[in-house]
Amino acid sequence: KNIQPKQLLKKITVNDPPIPPHFDPSFEAYSKSKIYGEELARQYSSIETVNVKFICARFGWISTTDDITSDLYGWSDKSLWCSHRDLCQFIDRVLGKQSILKKFAIYFVCSNNDYCWVDMDNCRQDLNYEPQDGAKWKTT
Repeated sequence: KNIQPKQLLKKITVNDPPIPPHFDPSFEAYSKSKIYGEELARQYSSIETVNVKFICARFGWISTTDDITSDLYGWSDKSLWCSHRDLCQFIDRVLGKQSILKKFAIYFVCSNNDYCWVDMDNCRQDLNYEPQDGAKWKTT
C-alpha cells in the first residue's frame, strides 16, 4: 500500500553526511561505491596540475518507461523521480556551462516532485536547472 508522509521531510543537501545504510548488503555496497567515487573526484580536483572538472550527479529514481503514474510505485520512488526530460536538461546544462563550473561539484537531480527530500538549490543556482516534470500526489 502506498502511504505518503503526513508532512514534508527535512531536505538533505549535498553537504550533509551520508545517510546510514539500510542494512541491505547489496544496497550498502552500492551506496559506499558512490561515496568513495565522489571522494576520489574531490581529491583529484584539488590537485592544481589536474585540469579536469568533476561533476557528481546524484540522480533520483529513473524508470525505463518514464511513467510515474502507476500505483505500483510508492512515495519514496515518486518523491525522487527524475523524468527523462529533466535528466536531459541537467546534462545539457552541465555541458553548456563547463567553462564556468567549479572543478568539483555535487548535484542532486530530480523532477519537481511532491515530498522531494533532497535539496536541489545548488543545481538551480549553478546550472539554472528547472525541472519541467514532477510526480504529484492525489489528495483524498
